[in-house]
Amino acid sequence: MSAIRKATFNPVTSRLAGQRSTSSVNNLMTYLTVSVTILCESRMIRIIALALLGALVPALALAQSAPPQASGYRLVFSDDFDALDLSPDGKGVHKWYEGVWFSHHHAPLTNIAAEQSAVSLTWKRGQEQPDTSITTFSRYSPSYHAWRYGYFEARMKWVPVTGAWPAFWLIPLQDATGEDVYGGVRESGELDIFEGDGKSPRSFFGTIHDWRQDPANPNKMKDIANNGKSNRFPLPQEADFSQYHTYGMLWEPEKITWFFDGKLLHSEKAYAIFDRQDYFLVIGMQEGANWHEGDLTDVAAQQMTLTLDWVRVWQKSQKR
Repeated sequence: MSAIRKATFNPVTSRLAGQRSTSSVNNLMTYLTVSVTILCESRMIRIIALALLGALVPALALAQSAPPQASGYRLVFSDDFDALDLSPDGKGVHKWYEGVWFSHHHAPLTNIAAEQSAVSLTWKRGQEQPDTSITTFSRYSPSYHAWRYGYFEARMKWVPVTGAWPAFWLIPLQDATGEDVYGGVRESGELDIFEGDGKSPRSFFGTIHDWRQDPANPNKMKDIANNGKSNRFPLPQEADFSQYHTYGMLWEPEKITWFFDGKLLHSEKAYAIFDRQDYFLVIGMQEGANWHEGDLTDVAAQQMTLTLDWVRVWQKSQKR
């Protein structure tokens, strides 16, 4: 998603304190246990209810168990969008916040809608901000969800039309908080799990970047390394982006691997900068013909939508 990256740096003044994620299965277990305890006056009924609960929760956990490409990993973040926990003002402790910290404008919150256990991110012609995105980092308050390494996956759908530029990507906390200085030089990574181009309805774009402060212009960041020559992964003819598919990326210390519907697409050697930073999620629909944000050339659509069914993050369990 490098085209929307701003050259100037807008530091966040407060140091962020990360909020630990809890899986929806654990939340459900707590909720149901409390509900059963309150509602059941009979000890026998309570025992039976908890027995049923014991059978239900493993089934729910199985539905969110790590896919084969992340075998042995544990679920650390999950949102099925039964309800959208979106900050109304970019502040407070929430799962999601509107927009990326370096954007000068905001997408209307009315363009972010949750219904039928899915969330729609809609770009509408005339909106000031060229993308409608949600992120796990608050630009205004000390709250975020960020990770170093893991398997990241979302189930999404979108309609390929000219100008559509959906994106599912990761950018570093250290960049957003001004802590990306190493040896006196700013450096920041970027991991694009998936980008779509409305003109390429059978292509999955996955890109990694290493950004470093430009010696000739310290206020700008230069893309010193990327896999731009091998970031387009062809999909089968029957692949239809307008239907739900899973888009995933496995980030390991030395390798990045992309997946589509659980099938391996491509791998790249990871850049060293990735090992030094923690990354938060950004997901959105941007308008940008020819990979240029805000470019309306040949764009006929009045609006474009990326619909999310769920988002999950798994990480390797720590050895004790």
